[in-house]
Amino acid sequence: MAALKHTIFLPVLATLSLASAACTAQENPQTPVTSAVVSQEGAPSSKDFAVVTYNLENLFDVDGIALFNDYKMDPEKGSSGYTRRKFQTKLEGVAQVLQNVNDGAGPEVILFAELEADFTPESTVADYESFLRAHQHQTIASMLGAEWSEDYAGYPASAWLLKSLADAGMTGYEVVTAPSRGMDSGIAHTNAVFSKFPIQSVERHPLQQARDILEAELDVHGQPLYVYVNHWKSGASNPEREHIRVDNASVLRRLIDARLAADPQADVIIAGDLNSHYNHSLLYPEMETGINDILGSDGDERFQQNDLYNLWFELPSELRFSEVWRGHRGTLMHLILTRGLYDGAGISYIDGSFEKLIVPGLNTDAIGRPIKWNPGGETGSGFSDHLPLLARFKLGPFSATGELSRGDDAPDYERKLNVSEYLGTLDLQDGGFLSDLDDTQLAKHVAQLYRVNAVVKSIKPFRIQVGERVWRAYYADRSIIAEEGLPSYQKNNAGKVRLIVQPNFYYGRSQLIVEDILGEW
Repeated sequence: MAALKHTIFLPVLATLSLASAACTAQENPQTPVTSAVVSQEGAPSSKDFAVVTYNLENLFDVDGIALFNDYKMDPEKGSSGYTRRKFQTKLEGVAQVLQNVNDGAGPEVILFAELEADFTPESTVADYESFLRAHQHQTIASMLGAEWSEDYAGYPASAWLLKSLADAGMTGYEVVTAPSRGMDSGIAHTNAVFSKFPIQSVERHPLQQARDILEAELDVHGQPLYVYVNHWKSGASNPEREHIRVDNASVLRRLIDARLAADPQADVIIAGDLNSHYNHSLLYPEMETGINDILGSDGDERFQQNDLYNLWFELPSELRFSEVWRGHRGTLMHLILTRGLYDGAGISYIDGSFEKLIVPGLNTDAIGRPIKWNPGGETGSGFSDHLPLLARFKLGPFSATGELSRGDDAPDYERKLNVSEYLGTLDLQDGGFLSDLDDTQLAKHVAQLYRVNAVVKSIKPFRIQVGERVWRAYYADRSIIAEEGLPSYQKNNAGKVRLIVQPNFYYGRSQLIVEDILGEW
């Protein structure tokens, strides 16, 4: 059912304590799933609980061993390089977003995607309790700054993330991550489960050219809850890659079929980044899609068509987006449920509780787009190119708050989301001062919108002049450079044009993103 939410800003709280445990992977018993078990401190109550799925957009560690050069420490890159200070910014940003759940205590279950797979197993944290105890009098800021030790370099991304949540008062998590397949695999990332409920078992399932599915059974006050964390092959807009996502979906479908064959009413949540839109088969009718045709995800909340309900149908169609790519709304992140979460026993979905976890002005810009992570400047800025998704669940029978979704309102086109739609509501400041800033200063203004008087210097490459500075420029909407767009101002107005721009960095190089054309000056 449709539900619109507001978000409360919350204060930073205190620290946590954990204990350790171990699980093994199904496919390779010699390769353990990295795990940590928490103490009962911070254990969840029997009230309703929140499940969040969050793609962290390249949350790398600081060991200097990575598949991507952009995330290796390189002092010669200066302000464009990856540093511990920028890592701190990213960790604290993730925690700041998640603090807005449960009055600062954080979600009971967090299903993460895009943590760096640890490529230094000899230095992996095996005992999270000892790790947190050793650093209980330190903060993320001090560990990565004045109190840095080379002994910290081997800590995996999951340990740093756990510590950042602890610093913000989010305690009591048991953690499991899938191990790295090795640097020759080309798979840079892994998925993770952070749970305040005991994790009874965990298995990993390799995918073709994608991150392993992480399957975990959680004990929710005596009731089993099965979660499957995914991160399928990238390139949602590239039909040539769909056959890989079809393979990814086939693996997941077999797992779900086996689970439901054992218990048709099993309580199952499928989560993560499927690199597919919820209406993918409507957007690409000429091909077989992984999410709709193979997995069978749809919007029929009565489960008359398929056995998997996609929670995107809980929101009005215009609000269905977790990303904005080249000016279009996208729904790559998903929470998908089985019919067991709608029956009269075990765990149930709380109808209408699905929402995007957004904090206006924090992780979204003036028109509701996610503020991407940006490594520019001294500290870096931003959060992720994906908005986290949240849904609530409870023990006991399902209760509908209105008419169940039939899934018949999905459009067969990608909805645009552009600044032009919001011009009447935006209070835009003059951005002429941006040209006077160095990159460190400019980083503070990333993702903000400004109006500027500019001169179009060239279209290919795209360059604009603001004041005395010539900027590298980028456009998300191709209409910006259509003949009736900026080229017409070059022909008729000496290139002079008023623009709405957003400062940004691309591979460490400053640029202005042109959002809209206001007219001549």
